[in-house]
Amino acid sequence: MTREPLINDQRQCAPQSAQLNPVNIQKSVQAMLPFRLSTIFPTQCVVCGKACYRHYSLCLPCELQLPQLGNCCFSCGMEYAATALVNGICSSCQLAPKPFYSCRSVFRYQPPINKLLAAFKFHSRFEVGFALSQSLAKQMKRHYESSYKPDYLLPVPLHKHRLRQRGFNQALEISRVISRQCDIPVAHNLVRKIRDTPAQTEMSSARARKVNLQRAFVLSDKPGIKNVNSIAIIDDVVTTTATVSVLSQTLRSHGIQRVEVWSLARAAH
Repeated sequence: MTREPLINDQRQCAPQSAQLNPVNIQKSVQAMLPFRLSTIFPTQCVVCGKACYRHYSLCLPCELQLPQLGNCCFSCGMEYAATALVNGICSSCQLAPKPFYSCRSVFRYQPPINKLLAAFKFHSRFEVGFALSQSLAKQMKRHYESSYKPDYLLPVPLHKHRLRQRGFNQALEISRVISRQCDIPVAHNLVRKIRDTPAQTEMSSARARKVNLQRAFVLSDKPGIKNVNSIAIIDDVVTTTATVSVLSQTLRSHGIQRVEVWSLARAAH
């Protein structure tokens, strides 16, 4: 059956239960078909719906048209005009430095990226997450050709209740793609989220978001970071940086010297 392309999908992408089951596992495996199989059995582009002969389900014309970020603040990752940055840093970050070293993303969080990510996160569209993760992995691989790699990738953890409801952690799925392409191990259980906090999108202010996440994360494997100096936090979307800031503070309080943040998309305030 031909699936309607997401760019024309008018349905609301609302959260729903997505327990781990054979269907989800099959989708995840299909999303990672090797290149040779994809040339014989083409997939369907997640944007336009046409046949796609690449090893991920995003045709080149659609990939080139996705809204990629331009000049961004090196620290917070927000997009600015080049003239608004001083030595690559925006005025806000100069006045109030972030607890992480840098924040980088590939896409603007706008159509069709927001719809694609919602399909991945809330409707178990693993092929969408796998396709978009390719762009982030390629960007990171280019970056680390001239820079030191982090010791580990750390997917932003979900609380066990949220994980049980969704069935998977989208940040972990993204991290697996990056790990394979960049040869950086994933720290699966380094940090746990111990408070089942309301979604950050439900918070009305930056202060409320910060309070919402207080004492939400704990280090679960302290011996495991004894010789770790740098970590790259991975997430699907960065909005106000509240989550990655609290997570960075947790890591730095345990001796991690350098924390980077990478995400598929960056939302404007």
